[in-house]
Amino acid sequence: MAGLSFLLAGLVLLISLYLPRIYAALAPETRIDPVILKQGNFWLVIPKIKVNCPVMPDVTKECLRLGAGHYPDSGFPGEGKNVIIAGHNYDPTKWNPQSTFGLLFTLDSGDEVLLAYKGQVYHYVVDRQESLDANSPRLYAQTKHEQLTLLTCKPYEYKTQRLKIIALPK
Repeated sequence: MAGLSFLLAGLVLLISLYLPRIYAALAPETRIDPVILKQGNFWLVIPKIKVNCPVMPDVTKECLRLGAGHYPDSGFPGEGKNVIIAGHNYDPTKWNPQSTFGLLFTLDSGDEVLLAYKGQVYHYVVDRQESLDANSPRLYAQTKHEQLTLLTCKPYEYKTQRLKIIALPK
């Protein structure tokens, strides 16, 4: 009986680790909802990994529980600055599939990222990804050109490393 319990526990753990990939493979295509666009909401869609969530006005625990978070000192779409958005990496105990950044590492150069902001859709294309120390000032570097920066922990259980995705306007 104990062997069966261990086997089932292992199976549950294995499945939970692959939930983001399963969700991304089976979820319907993601797009900016016309209602969200009409309402002027700040919204993030990453079609490849099926992220489809609001962008909250800060990067607090409460904001990240509800969606992705916008760094208040960064720019907004269309301003010609660096738009910095952070999201929780995958945590099997608190998984919200539409807002998890757990599959950001699978984004390749050329993958599309969409932001809705004040009734307009902004298209970005992934340029590159970097792995940085959590205290690196390069995580939040301002730019003299428009770009989108997506940040998350790397991997989810570590607090010392960050994955940084840089996307440029399309």
